[in-house]
Amino acid sequence: MTSGHQPLPKTWLAGVVFCAVMITVVLAVHHGNLMAGQGLLRDNVPIVGNNDGYFYLDRATSIAAEGRGVAGIFTDKRQSMLLPYLLAAVAGTDRSTLHLMAAYIGPVLSLSMLLAVLPWAMEFRSRFVMAAAPILALLAPYWIARTHVGFLDTDSLVPGLCSLSMYCLFRFASGTRRRTVWALLYVVLLAILWFWWRPGAFLVGGFLFCYLIYPSWARTDVLLKGVLVGAFVCAVGLAVAGIRPFSEYGAYVSAHLGLVFGGTEQDLLGTAIRELGGVSPGILGQKTLGSPWLLLPVVLGAAGYCFRYRWKALFLMSMGCFGAASMISQRFIPLFVPVAALLAAYGVALCVTWVIGFFARFPGGESMARPVMTVAGMAFLLTCAARNAVHYEPESYFSKSDFVLADTVRRTLPPETVLWSWWDYGYFLQYLTGMKTFFDGGSQTEATCFVAAYPLMQEDLARASAWIRHYAFAWPRLDTGMRGAGWDEYVTSLTEGLGEDDGEASVALVLPARVNTTVGYLYSFAHVFDTTVPPVANHLDIFPKTGFAYDADAQTVVVPEAMVVKGYDSVGSVLDATGKEPGQLDFTALPDPYLVFSRTTDFLAVTDRAVIGSVLFRLLGLFEYDRHSFEPLYFDSRSGGVWLVR
Repeated sequence: MTSGHQPLPKTWLAGVVFCAVMITVVLAVHHGNLMAGQGLLRDNVPIVGNNDGYFYLDRATSIAAEGRGVAGIFTDKRQSMLLPYLLAAVAGTDRSTLHLMAAYIGPVLSLSMLLAVLPWAMEFRSRFVMAAAPILALLAPYWIARTHVGFLDTDSLVPGLCSLSMYCLFRFASGTRRRTVWALLYVVLLAILWFWWRPGAFLVGGFLFCYLIYPSWARTDVLLKGVLVGAFVCAVGLAVAGIRPFSEYGAYVSAHLGLVFGGTEQDLLGTAIRELGGVSPGILGQKTLGSPWLLLPVVLGAAGYCFRYRWKALFLMSMGCFGAASMISQRFIPLFVPVAALLAAYGVALCVTWVIGFFARFPGGESMARPVMTVAGMAFLLTCAARNAVHYEPESYFSKSDFVLADTVRRTLPPETVLWSWWDYGYFLQYLTGMKTFFDGGSQTEATCFVAAYPLMQEDLARASAWIRHYAFAWPRLDTGMRGAGWDEYVTSLTEGLGEDDGEASVALVLPARVNTTVGYLYSFAHVFDTTVPPVANHLDIFPKTGFAYDADAQTVVVPEAMVVKGYDSVGSVLDATGKEPGQLDFTALPDPYLVFSRTTDFLAVTDRAVIGSVLFRLLGLFEYDRHSFEPLYFDSRSGGVWLVR
């Protein structure tokens, strides 16, 4: 089964590709039906459910409106723009076609996983590995989560391009035929990644290190390695010297590494971005292969592969480092999927071969054991991942109520309005309303997150209004060197004079209901430059008032069932906020958490002392507040609110 002499006919390769295509089509139809059942459709097309997807939709729309062709990518200074250029080239200004492409391009491009796995699988000269590894990779739970219907991102091509690039280096370094072809293909793939996902281009450039340490001492290789080392040293020297564009590239790589792997300045921001969180080895096995137990054949396959190929194993095994990186940042899991699937399949293939060899000692044993063990090995590899694929339901960050809120903003406010919201709604609101937003998923930093969160977490409505109106038009330039003991005084100095020259420009605060579930991050970011940054914790929950009853005289309360399900066995105080302002209550004498209700609303909230006096909590309408600073235009506890900032 693992012999180096087994033929692999083209019909076998075609069969694997056909199975992969059929699986992808079936999953796409299944997931599309699930999204329809959840009501996640817009104009009868599945919605784009991820944040960054709306960046690509917005850019594709503007590119098409400007009449720029795909060739415009070569003069566009923005990075990673090939996807919107391709969307614009095909859909043009027809938004219906654009939305249809956006919904289904993920499953279509997910087949690029075959580029990541099949070339390597053919090197094993094993039909078992060739058949099992590509299907296992396609069914990887995390891969499905990043390429399902309604997920629009560059992830869908990255593993294929990166893994194929490493394969080109492998063939160039270890082979003697067609080396020029493999080198040119590597350069082409690197160029595509430069425009598709620029960090991937730097990553593939780093793959050259494998070639440098591979023991090939032909005159051509020695000369080429010398040139590469010299070029690298020169580039680093120019970057350190501040010479452009090398210094810019160095800063770019450093910033990405800091964000992905964390650091003293990036911890809070890194935890706020879910895909940058690390995973345990067990979760890694679950997300990569469908079961943590399948990491065992990965280890066996890695040992067998290294023993069999020695130095040639350097290239594929180097990509195994993405597994370790994934435990720090799950952003690397898609890059680990190909090598994990290959090694898991090879590990099982070794076991199957050993078992068949054992039965071969008995008359007729091999002919009986081979089909049985092959089927058993396939079932062992694919069952968990297949079960996950069948039961997986696409998740959308955005709900139907978010689209209702965006439509309300578009109809209610003038197009020149600047929208103030949290960063993960930036692209979404900008695309659906056509209005500018304060910041988005490409401009979130500690400074911008502080500027966005601070006015909502402090207690002065007038200060919040002036702050928002000022920074909606003046990009924040904070002196973060003042962080620590002097930060409060520094922020106070920033607020002096705000609002004096902001004119009549329209600014609106837009808070989708989901923002209320992230108040822990808003509170921490509002204090991110303090001496001690408060840990992220839940500060606010909102519940329908259905089932709620309170007798102030008897001091008895019946809470909604949803509160019990959430885990609230008790609360510190029950507060009737009807007709009151927070300043009328002495919260230091009242234990929290607080259950706050008003006879004028159909919902109640549970919060704590840190948030109850904040602008964000007051805008919920449980307490009375001065409408002069924030004029409510729309509010629904289930979808969120819109306020005109005066």
